[in-house]
Amino acid sequence: MAGSLWNRSESGRATSFLSAMRTPSRGEIDTMTKPENHTPWLAELNRDLAPGLNRALDELARGGSSSVLSMESLFYLVLANATLRQTTDIHIEPLTEGWRVRYRIDGRLHDVAQLPPEIGQRLIHYVHTLAKLDPVAAYLPRDASLPVKIEGRPVDLRVAFAPCYHSREKLAVRLLDPDRVHRGIGDLGLEKADAAVIQDWLRHLSGMCLVSGPTGSGKTTTLYAIIRKLDLAHHSLATIEDPFEYPLEGISQIQIDERHGLTFPVGLRALLRLDPDYLLLGEMRDEESALSAVEAAATGHLLLSTVHSADAVGVVTMLRSWGVADHQIATLLEVVISQGLVRKLCPKCKRPGAPSAEERRWLRGVGLPVPRKLWHAHGCDACIHTGCRGRTGVFEIWRRTEADYHMILDHADEHTLRQQLRRRGVHTVLEDAMDHVRQGITTVTEIQTVAAHTDYFEGSKPRGKPSGRRRTATRPGNRKVHAR
Repeated sequence: MAGSLWNRSESGRATSFLSAMRTPSRGEIDTMTKPENHTPWLAELNRDLAPGLNRALDELARGGSSSVLSMESLFYLVLANATLRQTTDIHIEPLTEGWRVRYRIDGRLHDVAQLPPEIGQRLIHYVHTLAKLDPVAAYLPRDASLPVKIEGRPVDLRVAFAPCYHSREKLAVRLLDPDRVHRGIGDLGLEKADAAVIQDWLRHLSGMCLVSGPTGSGKTTTLYAIIRKLDLAHHSLATIEDPFEYPLEGISQIQIDERHGLTFPVGLRALLRLDPDYLLLGEMRDEESALSAVEAAATGHLLLSTVHSADAVGVVTMLRSWGVADHQIATLLEVVISQGLVRKLCPKCKRPGAPSAEERRWLRGVGLPVPRKLWHAHGCDACIHTGCRGRTGVFEIWRRTEADYHMILDHADEHTLRQQLRRRGVHTVLEDAMDHVRQGITTVTEIQTVAAHTDYFEGSKPRGKPSGRRRTATRPGNRKVHAR
């Protein structure tokens, strides 16, 4: 909600502020959207949250023996509303005058409420207690896992606290959706040709399969979709993760615990003694984890992992920077899946139209053809007036060939490898995203977010379009996403 759900009267009594079952007047909106109120007015996100939130705040204002119960109700209300909106993260963060509650929906943060200072602080302390963390030690960043039930449905929460200005903490709550582990390859948004490449590799399992992309691009979801295709009835899968996210029935999972000496190399050696057929390493993030993963894959085990890189061939550069030799990369690297996420247009309110001048300028600047018709976001009740509903993946799939093997052995650089893939017809993440634009699935604005994490290069050809004369553009601020 905008502004505060809570105001103080002149007598000091706490009073409810919003009746969210009605549409606010223009005057109310003008008042609530003033800069001093900190948050924009998003009534659409609050019609179902505000009445219950006001009731909980009223109970808390009365205090007494019911205050703890009311704080529990307040937190549950925020969680329940978040799951209703398919929220992935909840942010509760301190402001100069109070606390702001925000939901991350389809990758974007939306303001949903502002709490008074004392209520926000008590809510933070309540979550401390719920997660069995000492609220006194608020000067250190901390995190914990917290299983809860929302509307009778089990949900795992990952809560993280960090000290901020004025000795107050920010709380971030990640809602881990258990349905995520049940998604198949067909649910990821892959084109048929890309899905066929992965399916073909699954019939000849060997080496390493690495999934690359920026944080929050769906890499873990892709790994779990691949796991679902493995023959686990007759083979063993073991994982080592940091952090551990989802429990997988019948799979040996190890959580990294560096404080007690359980590092990636130690964990991998332990996994190998469990006689696995397949190994999943949550993330390659440094030289130690990369070399340990390569050592494990060299023993004949299939290894799945994620890595941060700008595109598929950028994975080769990352492995080299971590000290992995070219002959190891050429021999063990079988498949690289580079990906991003884009928001999908709401099917109920999207509208066709001619490309705008800005869209034409951007598409030409990156060397992509300008379609005659594009679809644009409009906004309705179904999509909370954002114009988008849900997200889908956009991909670049690189299956290593014999020619790639020899090029890596010959120490070919990233540019040379990339040109080889373009000549072979392997499309980029940006080109795949543009296909989604042509099909009316997403917008040019959305694929610009994908372009921020990819590299432009010479010689790329949009699928199904003649190459013609191409221009190579350099994007301002172009940078790669490096491993942490």
